[in-house]
Amino acid sequence: MSGVLLGIGTAVPDAALHQTDAIRMAGELMGAKGRRLRAVESLYAHSGVETRWTSIAEGGRSTYFGIGEESAGGPTTGDRMRKYASVAPSLAERAAVDALRNSGMDAGAITHLVTVSCTGFAAPGVDIELIGRLGLRRSVQRTHVGFMGCHGAINGLRVANAIAAGEPGSVVLLCCVEVCSVHFQYEPKNGAATANALFGDGAAACVVGGNGPGPRLASFGAVLVDDSLGEMGWVIGDHGFEMSLSAKVPLVLERSVGPWVDKWLAEEGLDRSDIAGWAIHPGGPRIVEAVRWSLGLDGSAVAASLEVLTRFGNMSSPTVLFVLERVLEKTQGRVVAMAFGPGLAGEGVLIER
Repeated sequence: MSGVLLGIGTAVPDAALHQTDAIRMAGELMGAKGRRLRAVESLYAHSGVETRWTSIAEGGRSTYFGIGEESAGGPTTGDRMRKYASVAPSLAERAAVDALRNSGMDAGAITHLVTVSCTGFAAPGVDIELIGRLGLRRSVQRTHVGFMGCHGAINGLRVANAIAAGEPGSVVLLCCVEVCSVHFQYEPKNGAATANALFGDGAAACVVGGNGPGPRLASFGAVLVDDSLGEMGWVIGDHGFEMSLSAKVPLVLERSVGPWVDKWLAEEGLDRSDIAGWAIHPGGPRIVEAVRWSLGLDGSAVAASLEVLTRFGNMSSPTVLFVLERVLEKTQGRVVAMAFGPGLAGEGVLIER
């Protein structure tokens, strides 16, 4: 038995940051001039992002980070966590309300709540906030999936599926929320400049039940790529979460994703030709292209991924659900959703209709 995806909802902050403003703001905050500013401009121009939605800017100007702050690194991690705690609950609430509406379920029917986030910590946190904001039962059972990165939504879906499939009558609300922009790095190193150029804020939620009409969560796959531990990661620094991102990541994915997916599908008695749609997390344009080549897909198979990247940027864990929502709207038949994170690790879900 497996769970059924009853509805998906998404939300972004109210403020849009267009690429020209993002470049200008990044240059100011990083104190970039001359050759360094041209490097920033080139990085942003090749990011594949045209618009991102952010909790730290309005009208194209930063409302949180200050130019010429006393500390060259910007706000402390404590300050950034307070900003996260002030904006994440309302963003999560909006996505959850959308998911409940699309599922046709009442908040009172939710028996379990699974939250996912890697950009902030607080306790009581987003999960407790959602109980009050949504009017969930005080007895709702909670699980939090934290600090797993861009594939966190797939891990969250696995938890929701296990609950829905194993506990008759259960209805699970999964909510992923990230405020990536609070971790903008003033002095980027080890690929952090690329993260500055790619990431935006957003939330996505879904309702998973044990039965009912809707796509079925048929199977989950995972891989930890050999000899890749140093290619992607992040640590908690004094001025936010510091991401490291190797230029080798696309090459690693290009050689490893195809063999992993083939093995996983074969265990289900399937191969790539049995998959009608692909929801690939757009970690960046080179990531999408590497996965496309590894799987032998044509350009149309990654159109939804690139659309999400262009319109929203990489929002970390919610992003793959933004893509999945679009793929499911246009696809009949089996769909595979996948995302990648520190490890270098891949997570995937096979969805059948």
